[in-house]
Amino acid sequence: MPKADQCLSLCALASGSKGNAYWIEGGGTTILVDAGISLRQLTRRVEEIERSVEQIDHLFVTHEHADHIKGLERLLSRHRPVVWASRGTLRALRGTIPDGAKVRMLNGKIETAGAFQVRAVAVSHDAIDPVAYRFDLNGHSAAVLTDTGDWSREMVTELGGADLLVCEANHDPHMLEKGPYPWYLKQRVASRTGHLSNQQGADFTVEAVKKGTKALLLGHLSETNNSPTLALDVFHAAVEAAKGEAKIDVASQDRPSFWLKV
Repeated sequence: MPKADQCLSLCALASGSKGNAYWIEGGGTTILVDAGISLRQLTRRVEEIERSVEQIDHLFVTHEHADHIKGLERLLSRHRPVVWASRGTLRALRGTIPDGAKVRMLNGKIETAGAFQVRAVAVSHDAIDPVAYRFDLNGHSAAVLTDTGDWSREMVTELGGADLLVCEANHDPHMLEKGPYPWYLKQRVASRTGHLSNQQGADFTVEAVKKGTKALLLGHLSETNNSPTLALDVFHAAVEAAKGEAKIDVASQDRPSFWLKV
């Protein structure tokens, strides 16, 4: 299997309400962000990008919801990446992380994970202690921002300008309002502790592009309350209106994305 090289590369293995996992590599270090699909599915998709799960050096968990940790226990029972998460997330994962796993608690500062410098940024989601991540390597960076109902200037400061960005584009408000979800779930999704709409994600992206973001994947799209075409239209329109420029595509629930590289 190819090894992580000196350039910084990102691939979404799965992105959506049925499971999330992102592969990041560079400088000889391989990172997985979330393990929200089964180990079987994870293994198959990693093989599709000509890699192996045995190559994963570090696993960063954003939060404890099932679509982000579904394959975590089995992965850690068979392989030994270092697991990183916030204090609250680790507390929520007691009984899920097997005994003997290598575990590191995020300390609120910049962490060193192999060749990467990593910072965690608090997000607004209905989990115990959820975070987004930015990974820096040799003057370049990648960031993963999903599962937040709002964004802040701190997020722009810490995550904006990352060369490669995964940005949430969960729903279209009109589709959500008129769709089949029960009222309580519609309220949850649209709340400040739910998920970013297309326009909210696009507004964040405009700020990120102003700071230097070059390419992004739209992540965590709802299969019920959104469509790739609609999300792309909103993001392209927002970036163009701000006279920005960035490569934009959509991460899939069902298959690995193309590689983003810098």
